[in-house]
Amino acid sequence: MALGTGKLLSFTVRALVLLLLAPMLWLTVAARYNKAFVAVADAVVQGQTALKALGSHISITHPRMAEPVSLDSFTLHFGLILLTVLVLAAVGIPTLQRVAWLAGMWAGMFVLHVLGVAALAMAIGWSAGSGGAGDLIFRLFAVFWGLVPAVIGGLWAFLYWIPRASRPASTAEMKAAKAEPT
Repeated sequence: MALGTGKLLSFTVRALVLLLLAPMLWLTVAARYNKAFVAVADAVVQGQTALKALGSHISITHPRMAEPVSLDSFTLHFGLILLTVLVLAAVGIPTLQRVAWLAGMWAGMFVLHVLGVAALAMAIGWSAGSGGAGDLIFRLFAVFWGLVPAVIGGLWAFLYWIPRASRPASTAEMKAAKAEPT
């Protein structure tokens, strides 16, 4: 039994609604999240490069740089938001499993944010004195940051969610699904 039209329609409607709501809700916690992960990333960065959270932006400074580099953190957070939408919109997953997957993905993305921004800051510090290397570093970072959430979400969907949502439900699962909202 494939992922039926009803399940697919339900997923699509949930995903569209959540895709509109999640970024707005995220804005209420983004500054605190930035402060937390930038503090950890700054501790990881060795040397003269420094990181600072400035509301929705992250500032990277180095003595050899004329001006600090500023990153819009919302760009970094889109992956976390999209993974959250995917897990919340998925049909056929019990609430406890959904919460566990969200907690695991959030923790994993926090670690990726720390390591990714720390690596970017160290690379910017390294390239501060060499003219064109900074462009390459930003391109590589953009590709990395664009692909990682898509790969994580795709693997989760194809290896976990779709096989479970596509299999025929047993009588016990049907009763449990009716008793527990998804």
